[in-house]
Amino acid sequence: MRVVLLGGAGYIGSVATDRLVRQGHDVTVVDGLIYNRNDDPGELLPAAAKFVQGDLRDPVVLGEVSAGADVVVHLGGLVGEPACATDERLAVELNYAAPILAADSAVQADVGRFVFFSSCSVYGRHEGTVDEDTPANPLGIYARTKVLAERRLPEVLGSIPTTILRLATVHGLSPRQRLDSVVNRMTSRAVADGRIPLNGGGQRRPLVHVNDVVQVLAKALTMTGDHVWNVGSDQENHTIGDIAKTVEDVVSLAVIDYGPELDEADARDYRVSFARLREAMPEVCSTTLKQGIQEIATVVAEGIVKDPQDPQYDNHAGLRLAIASDRVAVLGSQDCKRLHAEYVGVFGDAR
Repeated sequence: MRVVLLGGAGYIGSVATDRLVRQGHDVTVVDGLIYNRNDDPGELLPAAAKFVQGDLRDPVVLGEVSAGADVVVHLGGLVGEPACATDERLAVELNYAAPILAADSAVQADVGRFVFFSSCSVYGRHEGTVDEDTPANPLGIYARTKVLAERRLPEVLGSIPTTILRLATVHGLSPRQRLDSVVNRMTSRAVADGRIPLNGGGQRRPLVHVNDVVQVLAKALTMTGDHVWNVGSDQENHTIGDIAKTVEDVVSLAVIDYGPELDEADARDYRVSFARLREAMPEVCSTTLKQGIQEIATVVAEGIVKDPQDPQYDNHAGLRLAIASDRVAVLGSQDCKRLHAEYVGVFGDAR
């Protein structure tokens, strides 16, 4: 199967590329390599993968790589509210305009399936347990761009089967490592300086290991029909406080560093049902929080990750450097302006 991974050199994408190549797929990776880490695709990706460095907002690039593809997978974009809040217009272009333009190209190329990586962040804040039918409650730019893309993609794609994967908070090791998500951040700080940063603690977060995300993707490539799945497991719904305590148990001598009672920058609070995914794929998402913590603790303790606070491991800090270095900017093409206007029409004017 010929698979195109848009954003395939990122945190999840680099793991996905390796797995799909090992499974025998013909994989083309398209990535802008915008972050401040001097990424070498030869080190991030298996030699058998074809790599194209290109802007995911470029219809020419999208058209070229989609021609002859069986599946187009959109993993790219800015991840997390801090990164998206750095430049809302840029976030709209990369998180909303880019997947819509990719869908346009997929239609023109008559691809067999389109897969879009979304987020459980679309649920925002809810009492009780949410599932795929729960109305979205996006609290920030990141979630709003994901919600709007989810709404528009089926309209653009028409008869092309579409899979939407709403990811729980991802943790674990990757060739393109991130340490700014909650599990990875707490663990790396625990090992590096003996402190586990914790703001509040009662907020609920579902978790999923990066390898489990890729396992779901690999299975989703060959499934028929349209699907929307929360990606994670019911056993991995945790509070932020529980995550911190588990890190404290795993990392000897580390202690929790209690901050403000509530993290005002991130008001998300939800428990997620993964029953629909479990019914479709009973064997997936078995990696535990403790296993992910142990992975990150090991690479920091052994010096494989030398400085956990280096901007290369943080999407927000890395994006600010990328903007300052002119590696990424608002494109402002006619397509991007049109799609930005759609976003403004739903959520109001960008800052």
